[in-house]
Amino acid sequence: MQGAVKAIVDGAAPPKISQADFTLAIKRHANYLSGIRGGQRLCLSFADASDLRARGADLTDAELVATHLSNTDLSESCLRNANLFGSYLKGTDLTRANLSRADLRGAALSGASLERANLTDADLRNGFILIRDKEGNLTPINDGSSEIDDVNLSGADLSNARLGRMVGPRTDLSNAIFRYANLKGADLAHSDLRGAVFTGADLTAANLEGCMLQGAMLRGAVFNKTNLTGADLTSAHFRERDLAFVDTSNAILPRTLDDLDMPFPEILALHQRWLESLGRDGEKADLTRLDLKRMSFSGLNLSAADLSESNLFRAQLNNSRLSMVGLSCALAVEADFSNSDLRGARLERANLSGARMRSVRLSEIKMVGHSGERSIAASLQNARLERVDLRDADLRDAQLEGAKLMSADLRGADLRRSRLCGADVSDADLREAKIEGADTTEVRGLERALRGDSRRDEDED
Repeated sequence: MQGAVKAIVDGAAPPKISQADFTLAIKRHANYLSGIRGGQRLCLSFADASDLRARGADLTDAELVATHLSNTDLSESCLRNANLFGSYLKGTDLTRANLSRADLRGAALSGASLERANLTDADLRNGFILIRDKEGNLTPINDGSSEIDDVNLSGADLSNARLGRMVGPRTDLSNAIFRYANLKGADLAHSDLRGAVFTGADLTAANLEGCMLQGAMLRGAVFNKTNLTGADLTSAHFRERDLAFVDTSNAILPRTLDDLDMPFPEILALHQRWLESLGRDGEKADLTRLDLKRMSFSGLNLSAADLSESNLFRAQLNNSRLSMVGLSCALAVEADFSNSDLRGARLERANLSGARMRSVRLSEIKMVGHSGERSIAASLQNARLERVDLRDADLRDAQLEGAKLMSADLRGADLRRSRLCGADVSDADLREAKIEGADTTEVRGLERALRGDSRRDEDED
């Protein structure tokens, strides 16, 4: 591709790659990776491969420096160890792509979709590309910034990634994983960070102004001179010492029981009267944005109560009546819901990692109103359910789109007619589970989970 470099030097447009040539180059690269005679490493640096299709391609170790890949379909492709330094990836579809250890320094990713992509150990720091002009002077062809504003990184894994002063305000980073990532000085202002995992991440001098952090795991992250002005921490999981070196006076913090208008037992009594009178007396409990960690609600009837965005870390909710309860964006890590009735509950984006939910009822509930009978399904879209004990749970007709069920125990669970599309059940155990009629479109790790391979491996160990 020396001609391509020369075309850039002369100021001409980069050579445009046709779909046929792109497909052939990918095939030769596959042969190269397999050691087949005639194989050739993919080297398209400085070329124009925009608006093409390469879904599911193996581009491991490909050389794509300053390559124009805007609006190209690279979804589910493997770009492990690929050199994408200074590449143009604006609007590129990288959904579920493997970009582990990829060099993305100085890449332009504005408007790209990196939903559920693997970016572990990737390098997203700034980087300049210098080209010698006709007079022999070195001049940059990019501004050196890794542009990732308006990027969809929902559910992406950026563990150990090098992000430098990454610019990404108003970015969808919900459920993204930043374990041990270097986010020093990162500008993530007003981004959606709900359910994101920052365990061990370095957020020194990062700008999180106005960020939505409900359900985010902040425990063990490094906060030093981090800007949390207007950041919503109402159901984020953190310890006081985690935020000891930052100013939280202008952050949105969870309410305490002292902030309530009346004593907590009285609120529960009024809610009971509201339930018994079918809404004619008493008052529905508003428990939103409350710090309720480690509290016990065992055996209580909190049906239809609103606990959205509340902190229920290690709370006891077992043997309770919780039908139609609102738990959207709540943090219920390691909470106990065993044997509880959660029919028709709303758990969208809730963080229930490590929760005990054996034998829960998360099926539909029948409601009778003026217009007749209607069914309301339990909603768990984009909920974090890693390592949750859901043995023998009733999840019929449940909405589980995009749910994170990694390492969950679903043995004997009833998932008939549930909507699992886009869910992740990697390393989960679905032995003896019923999934007839379930929507399993694009469910990650389903076959192994149905066999219970990973669980058997653990048992043998």
